[in-house]
Amino acid sequence: MRSFKKNLIVGLIFSLTLSCSLNYGNEQSSESTVPEFSFTNANYKRYSNNKKSVEMQAGRLEQYKSDGTSYASNAEFKTYDDNGKVDTDGSCKLLAADTNKKEYSLFNDVLIQIYSQDMVLLANSLHFNGKTEQLTSALDEEVTIERKNTSVSGKGFSASGVSRTFSFASSIQGTVTEKDEEPDEEN
Repeated sequence: MRSFKKNLIVGLIFSLTLSCSLNYGNEQSSESTVPEFSFTNANYKRYSNNKKSVEMQAGRLEQYKSDGTSYASNAEFKTYDDNGKVDTDGSCKLLAADTNKKEYSLFNDVLIQIYSQDMVLLANSLHFNGKTEQLTSALDEEVTIERKNTSVSGKGFSASGVSRTFSFASSIQGTVTEKDEEPDEEN
């Protein structure tokens, strides 16, 4: 009886190990999970036609070979126009970039200053499509635009870099501050 139980246990263990199989077909490539490059306190510059077009500093920068994506934490960035002047600068806690698709997502404490339009954008998340030149937020995300003496906030933000227009999907709220003019001094 004792040897029967022992044989039964050994048989069960043997059959369990034979029935186990590893599925190698679903294994992820290390190229998609391990960055090709990883830098801390990174300073990145991109040049186009021998002119600086983008500059970025990041606490951490990772680049993945398999899909051409890059991720940056605590990012500060600048873009330059054709004359070498700063056109846009900004910052965010997390930046995800797919340079193959020309798509960029910014998350957490997003601040973008657009000098050519004298405008500042504040948001929790924004997505930029470089092919269509569209800057958008999620429908339920609030975005604030500050321009001269006006501050406007709303949800469902969308802006076109082509037409230089923007809109909100929901009602907006804001303030307009008038500057007091200095009285003329009489002599």
